[in-house]
Amino acid sequence: MAARAKRAATAPQPLLIVGGYGVVGEHVARTLRQRHPELPIVLAGRNPEQGRALAAEIGATTAVVDVRAERPLGSLAEPPAAVLAVVSDPGDHLIVDAMRRGIPIADINRAGHAGILDVTVAVSMERPTAPVLLSGAWYAGLNALMAAAAVRELGQADRIEFAVLSSSDDKVGPDSWGFAERLAWPYYGMRDGKRTPTHPLTGRRPVRCADGNERPAALVSTLEQTTVPLTLGVPTVETRIALQSVPSLYAMIGLKRSGALRAMTRPALHGVRAALFQSSGTGDFCGLTVTAHNANRSVSIDLLDTRGQGHLSAMGAVRAAERVLARDLPPGISFPEQSAEPETDIEMLRQAGVVVRLTGFAKEFPPTPAPTATA
Repeated sequence: MAARAKRAATAPQPLLIVGGYGVVGEHVARTLRQRHPELPIVLAGRNPEQGRALAAEIGATTAVVDVRAERPLGSLAEPPAAVLAVVSDPGDHLIVDAMRRGIPIADINRAGHAGILDVTVAVSMERPTAPVLLSGAWYAGLNALMAAAAVRELGQADRIEFAVLSSSDDKVGPDSWGFAERLAWPYYGMRDGKRTPTHPLTGRRPVRCADGNERPAALVSTLEQTTVPLTLGVPTVETRIALQSVPSLYAMIGLKRSGALRAMTRPALHGVRAALFQSSGTGDFCGLTVTAHNANRSVSIDLLDTRGQGHLSAMGAVRAAERVLARDLPPGISFPEQSAEPETDIEMLRQAGVVVRLTGFAKEFPPTPAPTATA
């Protein structure tokens, strides 16, 4: 009896993935199991029966966690080692509950200014004793991680440009197009060290995409444009989106100019907006190009993922989960670029089948063969 009690006391606590059986969550769970064969994983959500087959396949368990509940984590039989929020937490119930319980949490869906402000206020009130990693930059923080790699190579950057390559035919979950809600309203980008009101889907110009093709791209509101100027000391940061279908981008710009996007924020038209921006396709490739400049040189990083946006976002989420599990982040709010490990980050992407191309770097990060999973 004493031996069993001792083993129970020393058993590792699980990682709780809220939304762990959705489009992104499934990729996250599979990748974490490959990278950490012994890690206990709990796939959680409002309908955990949807994740039972996946849980059985990867050796995980399931649990009910409803982010709409006042204390979502109160339903768990044991506290997790950390929480990865793959679903939206519109009422902040999950993130605040984790703060109050002293549980590290990474949130990959919080990208708008209002959501970040709400969490900042919550942190000032709750004084969390565990990390709160806000990994809502594009691709669950990969934009920010690659920016950190580029700035480290240069030493200092005056300007960073992100070019996201997306497709309306990509297979996405309901939270993946959350940025569509922000397309109707201005955001505050950083230009020459000053916050500047900027309208999404303006500033159209050609960009070189990760697949090597040049396409028109337009500005969009993203979290890295808020944080990277401060965390990495870059005076100008811009993120543009290019679509594989050029007419689709022009159609979005037309909706913005006509005022239709703002009209679609009315509750009566939410169904129309969802049909336009949240429908999931059959799957397509996606990409990211990060270019950093200073007075002397420029460097760029291209990521190309043939498995699509859901898979590439999952890679950012995996690194976020690994960071909060490591317990070496400070208590309170932090952002991915502040704890970036460029060699490890890029190695993980290559192991996952993402094409990574570095241009202008003094030396190439050596590719590493994929690890062999052990039982």
